[in-house]
Amino acid sequence: MIDRRSLLMSSSLLLLSGCVTGQRQASIVSNPRIARIEERIGGRMGVALVDSSGILITSHRGSERFAMCSTFKAPLASALFAAHDRGAVDMYAKIILTEADLVPYAPVVEKILQAKQPATLFDMAKAAAETSDNAAANLVLKAIGGPAGFTAFVRSQGDSVTRLDRYETDLNENVVGDPRDTTTPVAMARLLQQVLIKDSVEDVDKLNLQKWMKDSKTGLSRIRAGLPAGWPAGDKTGTAPGGTAYNDVAIIWPSRAEYGVSPLILTVYTDRPKASAKRVNAAIADVARAIVPLVALPD
Repeated sequence: MIDRRSLLMSSSLLLLSGCVTGQRQASIVSNPRIARIEERIGGRMGVALVDSSGILITSHRGSERFAMCSTFKAPLASALFAAHDRGAVDMYAKIILTEADLVPYAPVVEKILQAKQPATLFDMAKAAAETSDNAAANLVLKAIGGPAGFTAFVRSQGDSVTRLDRYETDLNENVVGDPRDTTTPVAMARLLQQVLIKDSVEDVDKLNLQKWMKDSKTGLSRIRAGLPAGWPAGDKTGTAPGGTAYNDVAIIWPSRAEYGVSPLILTVYTDRPKASAKRVNAAIADVARAIVPLVALPD
């Protein structure tokens, strides 16, 4: 958790951040290199890259719907922060977890239950964003009004596309043609620009979410594997059972010097690839490599 002293220190450095959108706006909006990566793994691949102002730099199938899977857990934390700020919930209040809260893949919640310790919704948001704990995500969802509450939050951020309809783990079903629990690459990229980047210099919650995504280890073989060594980045993965979807969304600072550099958002979604998980992960990393020439800044 970032404290006020850390915020003031980071703010003084981040205020130096400059925007280079002029250079990026000249970039193509349809990327044939990504289309070739898609062909290599089969199925559909959706990609969107936006700058710190939400301007689209490049995309592929950017307006097509894909199952979010666990990528929703990044903006879920922001939905909790908003609910706390308006007094709807107290994210620092102690709550008692029970065995009834468990669903498959709940490493943090299981440890808390074993220790017989209370937790907070803030803890649960961190666990959902950082380790993709499904039980933690459901606890946060219930506190903010369920999937409908999450969808209302994204609408408040100007996103008219993204929708959440179910809890974990049902939301990963990914039936062909089912719009439930889906987003588009462009919609998610712009939503994350709103909740991670916009006015983040003075926003402790946004800086905490950035840190949780940086600390996450679930996506080290996806987007972050394709970035140049030393580029700061954080991400949130999502995977559907049976290999019907492998997703990753990331905040990226396109230089080894994080401070003084405006971050970007890259979203990558797949649907029913024919390749193995290892090859799909490598393809997602190759998407990251493909966007590097569009955004790289001098170190």
